[in-house]
Parts: sequence; C-alpha cells; structure tokens
Amino acid sequence: MLAQSEIDALLSGAIDMDQANGKDRVNLADMLSPSGDRPKPDGDDKKTVQNYNFWSPARFSKEQMRAVELVHEDLTERLTTSLPTFLRTNVRPHLVHMEQGRFHDFIKDFPPNTLFHLITLAPLPGHMVLTMSLNVSYLILEQRLGGKIEGRFTERALTEIDQSLLRGLVEHMLGDMKGAWSKVVSLEPSLEDSTINQHWVQMMMGNERVLLLTIELNIQGVTGTMSIFIPFNTLKPITNVLNPHIWIAGRKEQQQDPVARAQAIRTVMKAIIPIKVILGGADLTMKDLLNLKVGDVIELDRNIDSPVIVQVANKKQFYGRVGKSGKHLGVQVSGVYREQDDIQTTY
Repeated sequence: MLAQSEIDALLSGAIDMDQANGKDRVNLADMLSPSGDRPKPDGDDKKTVQNYNFWSPARFSKEQMRAVELVHEDLTERLTTSLPTFLRTNVRPHLVHMEQGRFHDFIKDFPPNTLFHLITLAPLPGHMVLTMSLNVSYLILEQRLGGKIEGRFTERALTEIDQSLLRGLVEHMLGDMKGAWSKVVSLEPSLEDSTINQHWVQMMMGNERVLLLTIELNIQGVTGTMSIFIPFNTLKPITNVLNPHIWIAGRKEQQQDPVARAQAIRTVMKAIIPIKVILGGADLTMKDLLNLKVGDVIELDRNIDSPVIVQVANKKQFYGRVGKSGKHLGVQVSGVYREQDDIQTTY
C-alpha cells in the first residue's frame, strides 16, 4: 500500500521508473498526455498506457466467454428446428454479437414499447432477461394471428393479448434453452414475468454486470434481433464448469458412489415381493357355477405334465413344476417365461 506522500509524488509525476530493456529512466508524467489516456512518442519507441474501466471490469476469462458462446450457438441450432414448427414459417437465427457490461448501459438503448421477459434458471440465482426487437415482435404477432406479412409495421403499444402471444413463444423456447445448457449444467428455465415497464426491469436487475448475447432473427426477409442478458452473479456458481472443453466433451455424468449403491442393494433385499403360482384355468357356464357342490372336480385347461406359470409382483416371470418340499407343496423353477414362448413347451 502506498503512503500519502508516495501517492502525491505519483500524481505530480515526481516518480521515475526503470525500463525493462535497460534504457534510460522515464517519468510517469511524461508518458501521459494531458487527457491522461494517450501515449507520447519518445524517439522511435512509444510508451502505451492501457485503459482499464474500474466501474465495469471483465469478470470472466476468454475460455468462460467462449463456453457461453458455444451454449448459445447450440441454442440457435435448436431454434432453427423448433421455431418454424411453432410459427409455421422459416426462421433463421444466428448468434452475431457478445459483450459484457452494465445492464443499465444496455437498457437505455431500447425503445419504450420493448417487451422484457424475466427468466429464472433454477437452481442458479437471479434472472435472465430476454427481449426481441419490435419489428420481429410485430411480425411474429401477425404470423400467429393469421395476418398477411408485408414487412411494414407501424409502431404501437403492445396489448395484453400481444404480450400473451409473445410469452407463449418464449415459453416454447425454454426447452431449447434447457437442452443447450445440458452439456454444461442441468438447469430448469422458467418464465417468471413479462413486462414493458423498463423501470421495473432496471429495478429488478439493478446495476448488474451482464453478458449480452445478440441473436439475429431472419423471418421471411425481415431481420431483427433477440437479446439475452445473463447477470454475472447468475453464472458465478458455475464458473468452474464454464469451459469450452467441457461443452465439447459433454457434461460428465455423476460418478457412482459404491457405499450408497451397497446400502441401496441391502435395502432392496429386505423388500417383500408377492409370488403366485397359476396352476391353470377353466371356463364354466353360470349354470355349472351355481350347481357346484363339495366334492365336485373342475377340469383345468392344463395338462398334468405341463409347467405352471410363476408370477412375481403380478407379472409372469418363470415356468415351474409343482412338487413337494418337506410337508409343504412347492414349485421348482424350470425356466424363464417369455411371451413368445409356447406355454406347452416341456423343460
């Protein structure tokens, strides 16, 4: 930590520093122009001062940014298949831009009638924001309402019916979002709210640092954009798996715990399973059934040498032979039951 005297000397340009190449010492003040961000030439060499924005620093590495990019490239491929079936027209989405910054810096560029969709990515915290440009929104509404698409739109306020139809489109895309993220982490996207109130959205998001992903949508010759804002705090719990190698290789399946597996097997072994042995069947008329009395014999449809069927939990599983075990009747398992087998097969 610098002392106050050192800070004052630094600001006044009274501190010199050595150059790495062994040349003469240079003064820090001489390296900066009056604007404070342009280098001054010193002979043939130029001392470069790189700007750094402390208000909105980059929080994720290039690899993490690339992983998020791969996820949304996969999302656009899925939407290429799913959106045409929903809208009944060709749609060609492409990821065209990605950057990071403050949410309030991005939202001020959107027109007042823009519809914002707040999406949760359980179990991750916070909300993701999705919005579409007005020209594409109007076109989608015309298509869903059966109107004629001419490519010319008059800007107007979105009615409640309009908002409901656009919400339906976003809900349709949630399954594709889940599938696109599945190689990195298991998520359950859910549409929590949709609103045209920018102040409400800004209050929800605050001054969050966000990733902005811009997807270009081309629908019947009309080109618009779909913007996705993902807060840094939302992605922070999974930064360790935001890696392009993990996305390419696929999310690793959870390893089996041998102790838990052994415990589960021991528990299953204690379960009581009902077993039934079907000796045979018979068809009787109602008259014969009413005339039955003690001592009557019902002839079964099975030969005495034929195997019986053993049911486990009311499902046919084995063939068996009836016999005696000590002082009790018993059944000896003689084969595995298959539906295509002839029940008269002798084992």
